[in-house]
Amino acid sequence: MSETDTTREQIIEAAEQRFRHYGYPKTTIAEVACDCSMSPGNIYRFFKGKIDIAAEIARRQALSAIETIEAVLECPHRSSRQRLEEIVFADLRYTFHLLENSAKVLELAQIVIRERPQFQVESFRRERRAFQRILREGQATGEFTIDNLAQTTIAIQAATLKYRYAQLFTNQTLEELEQELAGVLTLIIRGLIIRSDGKLVAPTIIPGDIVGQKMPQAL
Repeated sequence: MSETDTTREQIIEAAEQRFRHYGYPKTTIAEVACDCSMSPGNIYRFFKGKIDIAAEIARRQALSAIETIEAVLECPHRSSRQRLEEIVFADLRYTFHLLENSAKVLELAQIVIRERPQFQVESFRRERRAFQRILREGQATGEFTIDNLAQTTIAIQAATLKYRYAQLFTNQTLEELEQELAGVLTLIIRGLIIRSDGKLVAPTIIPGDIVGQKMPQAL
């Protein structure tokens, strides 16, 4: 890692600690600079402003959540249904624990989404790729019946949006959210799998430990 990269990482780490402890609004560039033993002007060599540091922190958290999803996708011996169910539950659990009992982290996420809408657009795009991969594989094997892959991908993402950084939308417990999500996924799966005998596909079961899933580091 170059000296420039090292300094940039030092700034991000110092700012993240400040944001988590004091909150984004109460943190100043001068305080971050002091923590890094540098002048405020030096901070601006690496970031245009405080919101740009916050956006980088949020971007890394979002990428970590996507890495969790991708790890689940790569687990062997999973049907397309299992992969679809498990990545949504894995995403819910990861992001729920990330924001759990941390008003400052939740506040930071809300500010970044408001001030940098492109951040959310890019996060949605990455998630859609994971959904589309599962649906395409299920379509190819005949497990899923899909008329329009792109539209189905968008519909599933919209239907499960609440369960991604759930505390942005609700104050429900994780147990309540998982019960609710199981019902939503049951409807989705029954729309994707058509049984030849005309019977309904079995409902979604809330999974236990998901292979390949990791939890965010404690705040």
